[in-house]
Amino acid sequence: MKKLLIFLAVCVIASVFYFGLRAGPGSPNKNTENSDMGHQTRSASVDSFNSVAVEHGPSEDGTPKKYQFPNVHVSKDFDNDEELRGSFPGSDRLVMDEFYKNFRQNAIAFNSREQYEWLMKSGYPMPEEVVTGYKMSIDDLGKLVDQGNVKASYFYLMREVYSKDSGEILDKMNKSGDGSEWSRRIVAAQNAVMASGSAFTGYILAAKAGRDGGSPEGVYAGYALAAVMGDSRALNVVAEAPRLDIRAFVSILASNIDMLRISNPDVFTGRPSEFPDRYSTGVSYSN
Repeated sequence: MKKLLIFLAVCVIASVFYFGLRAGPGSPNKNTENSDMGHQTRSASVDSFNSVAVEHGPSEDGTPKKYQFPNVHVSKDFDNDEELRGSFPGSDRLVMDEFYKNFRQNAIAFNSREQYEWLMKSGYPMPEEVVTGYKMSIDDLGKLVDQGNVKASYFYLMREVYSKDSGEILDKMNKSGDGSEWSRRIVAAQNAVMASGSAFTGYILAAKAGRDGGSPEGVYAGYALAAVMGDSRALNVVAEAPRLDIRAFVSILASNIDMLRISNPDVFTGRPSEFPDRYSTGVSYSN
């Protein structure tokens, strides 16, 4: 019963935020501009990224240009995620699993071609991209971040920040300085993700909040955001949440939404397509 109530509460919260955003594109609360991820205003790299996204069409597999990862072809010949995972050799499977285990549910769960295509078109990092991104040097990946590449920004943040403890990150920040290339790329990657319009942004925020055992409210607010942006599978993981401070949860969710709109005022324009047949796939993940 408790899990059902949490699930229903999150459904109501997500619906209120979603329809409120559609009805009123007003300015976000400027007091949120200094929140942890997205405290920077839109940079030149983000403006460049947005212009690229508008000017180019989808690739042959239907993936919008802004969500493509250079020189990677994503095959569409799979009917479910287990079949997709099983197509990779052992070493690549380990790389892939290392990335996806950062999230509290199976981010690429699908049971049909339609669901698979939704993931690709919605900016989710697919296994071929994960393997390629994690085999690249961090400098080469950073150069793609400089160009505003969204997938590269996912991988850069997960490799350089969100999979490491805060002490290690703080030490690196102190040694490199605010104006270093590393610091600038972290900010550029954060901005690209926040402006992307992909529901996977919620997963990235959840991973960030969960670093070093962070607050559960921040973690589950990330998944709730993914649901607001069309990935209704994410509500299943929120339903498994432990006892939450509802006020803190709602506050973080509202702040996340505000920060998305600051990064990209059009991020919620129109109704985002929703994950097809959301009840047909679970959210469990095991290596």
